[in-house]
Amino acid sequence: MAEEDIRVGLIGAGGNVRNRHIPGFNKVAGLEIIAVANRSLQSSQSVADQFNIPRVYSSWQELLEDDDINAVCIGTWPYMHRSLTLAALEKGKHVLTEARMANTAQEARDMLEASRRNPHLVCQLTPTSTTYKIDRVLQRLIGEGFLGELLSVEVQALQNRVAYLGVDLH
Repeated sequence: MAEEDIRVGLIGAGGNVRNRHIPGFNKVAGLEIIAVANRSLQSSQSVADQFNIPRVYSSWQELLEDDDINAVCIGTWPYMHRSLTLAALEKGKHVLTEARMANTAQEARDMLEASRRNPHLVCQLTPTSTTYKIDRVLQRLIGEGFLGELLSVEVQALQNRVAYLGVDLH
C-alpha cells in the first residue's frame, strides 16, 4: 500500500499545540496542517492566520466531517480527550492526543479499546515532560521485577506531583 500524505486537523490550539506541535509538524515531510477548530471561530481564525492554516472550523464536529483530514491532533483539556478520540477514530482518522490522556482510568480504557477496534489507524499519546523522572523510576522498578506482575497502574496527580499511585499486582 502506498503511503499517504498526512493531512492534520487541529482540535484545540492552546500553548502546547502552538509552541510545540505546530512547529514540529511543520518539519515533517509529507505532513500538512490543513484545518483548525479552537474554542471559537474567532480564535480558530487567529491561529489559522498565525500559522497559515487554510481551513477554519467553529467546532470539532465540523472538523471531523472534513474527509480531506486523515489525522487529528487533540490539544484540548483532558476532559474532552475521550470523546474526541472516540469520535475521530469512528470517522477513520489517526489520532495524536495531548498529554494527560484522560480524566480516569476507565476513560483511558475506552480509548484503548476504540484504538484496538481500528488497528489500521495510529492512536498515540504525547508524553508530558513533567513525568519523565517518575517514568524512569517506574520503568526501573518494573524492569527489576520489584513490583511483581503488573496488571494495571492508576496515577492521580496534583500540580505535577504524584498524590496517589495505585498498582494492581498479581
